[in-house]
Amino acid sequence: MDMPGQLTSVPTEEPTPEPTPEPIRFVFQPKVCSGYMEEVFGTAMCETWSNLVDAVMAGEDTFACPDKHTYDWVMGQFPRLCFPVLTELIDLAWDRSHPVIDGVASFTWRVPKEEAAARIAEFAARIEGILNEVLKYDYSDFEKALAIYDYFYRTYEYDRDAYNELYEKPVDYLSTYRLFKTGKGICRELAPAYSYLLMQAGVEATTMKGPSHEWSYVRINGHDYHVDPTFVLSDPGSLSYFMMNDEQREVHGFARSDRFITCIYSQDHPHPDYAADDDTFAPLWDHTFESFSHEDHIVSCLDENDFGEWITFEFDYTGY
Repeated sequence: MDMPGQLTSVPTEEPTPEPTPEPIRFVFQPKVCSGYMEEVFGTAMCETWSNLVDAVMAGEDTFACPDKHTYDWVMGQFPRLCFPVLTELIDLAWDRSHPVIDGVASFTWRVPKEEAAARIAEFAARIEGILNEVLKYDYSDFEKALAIYDYFYRTYEYDRDAYNELYEKPVDYLSTYRLFKTGKGICRELAPAYSYLLMQAGVEATTMKGPSHEWSYVRINGHDYHVDPTFVLSDPGSLSYFMMNDEQREVHGFARSDRFITCIYSQDHPHPDYAADDDTFAPLWDHTFESFSHEDHIVSCLDENDFGEWITFEFDYTGY
């Protein structure tokens, strides 16, 4: 019993620690479309693409579209670049000659709508999984491009059997979606997949084609660059194919006069005069990637000198 005037010791409670906030995660975006595509195809086609995606996600089979010309281009060019799983799920209208009537276009489902919804959900989860495994939400566009480039050569395999088969008979199974499912692909699958992941992460990207090859084209800090996620598979870690300007792209055999951006049909949609003329990242091209520091803005590379010793090269990318 406490005596009068004696202070009683009252145990103090430890303050409750503030909960650690959950990191911001990437969420799958059904409607992605790069600025390059709007520049090449025009606003009307990109808006029509948005209408098509809305219809697909709602389980419908019609969407607003101004005319057959727009319909043919949107159905033919946009899904492989902007929503790869759709190439497996939808097809052209039954009436191929009249797919658009009074501003309303139609398409057909390759699979039951319930199955399509499940496959879209599975695809969305796969894309979210990749992005949230490889990227942090506060990465810069340059860091996103580099981290996904690193992921590609560590994860995917060049499908030489498919490449050889192309020279023997028509092949109809190649698709960006196939790469995500199987982990194997050729350039026409790898480049759209790389660009698609960047678009999902908020980076402007598309693909570019040259003689018998396709690669990615990205816009970072207002400059355009070539990135080849196929060539790096046979030269793991090499930065020779990352953030290339036109001159470096020509070093690997693709002259500027032979390139087409996004699609090859320049007679219908003339391509703006794109130029990748920035050489900021030239110091990286002779090196092999090891890691990068988001906090210090340093890319670390490993290289073997003439004595067989491994040395470190550091590149400061502050501002990117």
